[in-house]
Amino acid sequence: MIFTSPFPGITEPPAQDLPSFLFAHAKKHSAFGVNPGLPALTDHVTVQSFMDMQRLANRIASGLVNNLGLQRGDMLAVLIPNTVYYPAIVLGALMAGLVCATANPAYTVGEITHVLNLSEAKAVIATEQNLATVLEAIQGSDFHVMRHRILTIDGSDNTVHGVLSDMPFNCAYLTTAEQARNTPAILLLSSGTTGLPKGVLLSHANIASNIQQMITLEAHDPHIAEAERKVLQQAHMSCLPFFHSYGLVLVMLVSLAKGHHQIVMAKFDLEQFCILAERHKVVAAQLVPPIIIQLAKNPIVDKYDLSALMYIGSAAAPLSRETQAEARSRLGCAIVQAYGLSEASPATHRARIHGTPEGSVGYLAPSMECMIIGDNGERLGTNELGEICVRGPNVMLGYFKNAEATAQTIDKEGFLHTGDIGRVDDSGFYYVVDRKKELIKYKGFQVAPAELEGLLMDHPAVLDAAVIQVFDRAQETELPKAFVVVRPSFDRAGITEDIKAWVAERVANYKALRGGVEILESIPKSASGKILRRVLRDREAMRQQTAKL
Repeated sequence: MIFTSPFPGITEPPAQDLPSFLFAHAKKHSAFGVNPGLPALTDHVTVQSFMDMQRLANRIASGLVNNLGLQRGDMLAVLIPNTVYYPAIVLGALMAGLVCATANPAYTVGEITHVLNLSEAKAVIATEQNLATVLEAIQGSDFHVMRHRILTIDGSDNTVHGVLSDMPFNCAYLTTAEQARNTPAILLLSSGTTGLPKGVLLSHANIASNIQQMITLEAHDPHIAEAERKVLQQAHMSCLPFFHSYGLVLVMLVSLAKGHHQIVMAKFDLEQFCILAERHKVVAAQLVPPIIIQLAKNPIVDKYDLSALMYIGSAAAPLSRETQAEARSRLGCAIVQAYGLSEASPATHRARIHGTPEGSVGYLAPSMECMIIGDNGERLGTNELGEICVRGPNVMLGYFKNAEATAQTIDKEGFLHTGDIGRVDDSGFYYVVDRKKELIKYKGFQVAPAELEGLLMDHPAVLDAAVIQVFDRAQETELPKAFVVVRPSFDRAGITEDIKAWVAERVANYKALRGGVEILESIPKSASGKILRRVLRDREAMRQQTAKL
């Protein structure tokens, strides 16, 4: 069967470009309409008002067109960390008719070369810190970027501020729903958890629709709605990377649309997070499980007053019920789970502050449909476990220059096959179990790595954990193997066997860690906080290959 959202649909899609939609919504429905001089973004040195941000976006757009000679449809690669200037750069580029390819500024030469080759970027925005890496990547790429089109947000030569212009330019307005639906806006890099990152191409309408969907969900959460009515403007933490779909849309753009004051961190640091949250009386923060684990367990947190926090959002990776409960108890605020993927711009589900069962990612977003399908493609009903498939105005245009991968992901009916396993209960609450491709099959039984990881996090010696499958040729089956980071205060002698036995006492027999437990100094993760199990699998494959020699 096809499940629908319990909430009223959005006006879909907006018949305008993303910047026009965002500016109009903020002026009509947020504190910025009352006072455009209110702070929109603050970092460690700069406070930028909404009015200043909009003016800067216009000047950037003019400079990209008049000074760099960029044309509609050209790609701009944005390789910078979080900064108060990030929204103006992205929105200015869109006003100029460009497509923004956002990527991790910490990428290596090879990774940036892949971004440039994939996007065919005509211009690049970088930093002084990664400029040498970017220049080397450009030399090794298939597409030459002219030197005057390689800008930095800092430094002294070829800076973004150096190309600002007040000259008139033809703003790339979109005036019909069809234009908004079909015109690319953002090229995101997939997480790369299953191989080389693909380019996720999102339209103006995709992103505007998802902003509307999230605003509608929050409007129907009585606790959020009531809190927002009490004050003109709330302070929200913006510490997730803006180059990722979660940080770009759900943090940066939704906050602008709703008139929040964003406290911007270039990168996450726990103590700095606590200092800023206390100083600015931060009400909410969209985070990922690794950060929430730190907030739940690290003694640094006790030094600061975080009582203004009303809720913390969690997405991008599963959050165990135990960690959710521990963080809620320690911080005294709600921990609200959400679910989505870059291919859906990105959010598809979100929980309410109160009334959502622990472990649930909440309700389906407005104007979305969802199917749970079985191994043979059959549509399942409530309380049946299968692959989550979604359809709605926020589903991507496709993978850039990869029609085959697009066809494998979006079916003929327009449903996006997420590759995630989950279920929906009789009340419409959704639960995500694990990645379909990452499920471990032990003698026919399915074992979810995320379940074991959540359990491992409850062991007093475990600071972080990841679980993968290793193949046992003698038994011709996959076995669960755990990688753990052990707390410094624990003696490592015999700890792996202790952890293995501890888990065995708490799970069904087929879920036991028969592949063993190995200690690492850190668990490899993507910038969005997802465990890079592929890295661990490659490590195991290399080890097995070496053992054969």
